[in-house]
Amino acid sequence: MPHPTITQLNTLTEEAFTAHFARVLEHSPHYAAQVARGRPYAIAEDLAAAFAHAARSGTPDEQRALIRAHPDLAGKAALAGELTPESAGEQASAGLDRLSPDEYAEFHQLNAAYHARFGLPYVVCVREHDKASIFEGARRRLHHTPDQEIDTALHEIGRIARLRVLDLVSPTPEAPMPVKVRLGDNNYGKADVRLFKVFRDQPRHEIKDVQVRVAMTGDFDAAHTHGDNTDLVATDTVRNTIYALARDGLTGSVEAFGKHLIRHFVNHGPRVTGARATFVEHTWDRMPTGGVPHDHAFVRQMPKHTATVTGDGQHFTVESGIDELYILKTTQSGWAGFHRDQFTTLPDTTDRILATTVTARWTYRTDEPDYDAIWAEVYQTLMDVFPDHYSHSMQHTLYRLGEAVLTRCEDIDRIFFSFPNRHHILYPLDRFGMTNPGVIFHADAEPYGVIEGWVERA
Repeated sequence: MPHPTITQLNTLTEEAFTAHFARVLEHSPHYAAQVARGRPYAIAEDLAAAFAHAARSGTPDEQRALIRAHPDLAGKAALAGELTPESAGEQASAGLDRLSPDEYAEFHQLNAAYHARFGLPYVVCVREHDKASIFEGARRRLHHTPDQEIDTALHEIGRIARLRVLDLVSPTPEAPMPVKVRLGDNNYGKADVRLFKVFRDQPRHEIKDVQVRVAMTGDFDAAHTHGDNTDLVATDTVRNTIYALARDGLTGSVEAFGKHLIRHFVNHGPRVTGARATFVEHTWDRMPTGGVPHDHAFVRQMPKHTATVTGDGQHFTVESGIDELYILKTTQSGWAGFHRDQFTTLPDTTDRILATTVTARWTYRTDEPDYDAIWAEVYQTLMDVFPDHYSHSMQHTLYRLGEAVLTRCEDIDRIFFSFPNRHHILYPLDRFGMTNPGVIFHADAEPYGVIEGWVERA
């Protein structure tokens, strides 16, 4: 027999409504009566949201009682066949009725750890997970505070209730059931934070001029699906934190500061489990005054120091780079011997201007290298090697530069280059009765070729 539509459910007696939804919240039919008194509901999702709200509306003792009404995953009740039909079907959907002996043993340990730490079962909406993510979530949530775990468990109960409600409501032509979806990868934070720091502890000042972007990852499902912002860090707080921590925490490289920021957000954001900090650092040089570098006057340079730091507060991945480095040589470059077909018009050349705006990024072989010293060494390597050879192609130069960087910088694992080919085309002056012996060029902005690639240690 088909389930009632939302329109029909709105007209049921409170007793009939309560009986129909009695098992939406595990062993707690009184919540269905509470939800019944909130009718009418426009769509099934509104009804599901009402159950999620009811789960959170009780006293702290009532909330803990509702959580305790749920069975342990793959626990004694499951082995004895004592689960409600809903719980049995849900655990089976994630394969929890087909665990190996080792997996059963691990669940037994996790359940015991949960009861020892929180006095509660581990509750998760298993229909939205697989075995691997269920195990991972349990290990992560064991680090919660008791209050954080109660909040997380109630959120998961809301997710369980939503799916059970949708199973018990038939769609109508006027209000079709929504497609079942799940939230994918997501993050949030603050971008384009303009941070400028002056180091005044010596008469000779130093400066850091950085654009910062922080993106946090974690358990943000409730904010997306239910508009529940509990325990979320405001992006305004993220901005303020970057400035505040920079006072004492930005003492050297932006890469090290990125690790400092991530540790803070993971340790202080109740729902944050990881973060990514991205930096674009403008480089400055001292202004020469009378041939002597000035102590507190600077001129901005062309290349930028870029960095991306990703981590969970304990383990980090760091990628550094150079951006907007415009380099050019007026000779010792060519492009010849390439494939030709019916659409080829470009002539061979053995002497041309080679120009590009370098974007480079690299990863490290060690955990705590001297990031600033390595950046300076990469930059100097590009300055040394770009002019030291005849370039048969931009590809040829890309490989030569990468080889030189890996030879000089033992801490770098691999390096990526992106080289847009900034064409300089000999301008035809013959139509004016003039010769052009390779001195006047049109700097053509677009379209342009682009050459990209990694050079890696073998």
